[in-house]
Amino acid sequence: MQFLAGDNRFYVPNPDGGEDIAEITYTLIGNDKASIDHTFVNVNYRGQGIADRLFDLVIEEMRKQHRKVIPVCSYAVRKFERDNQLQSIKA
Repeated sequence: MQFLAGDNRFYVPNPDGGEDIAEITYTLIGNDKASIDHTFVNVNYRGQGIADRLFDLVIEEMRKQHRKVIPVCSYAVRKFERDNQLQSIKA
């Protein structure tokens, strides 16, 4: 499965064309913050850890950019609630 970066998002393209299999989007806020505002995985691909991988890619990118993260979408909110190691990057 191919994970790609796009304009303020990471995604898994559909190899057959059409709607992406999965995506996570974020919005940059100023010079030091970003919000994770949308996570989607096609129902046929859920339960395979795709959303987790996309989330990890966003967190890795935000750390590289020295940004704090504001979890907005319900998936990101749950990830931050369940993982104490993320508190250091939470805005």
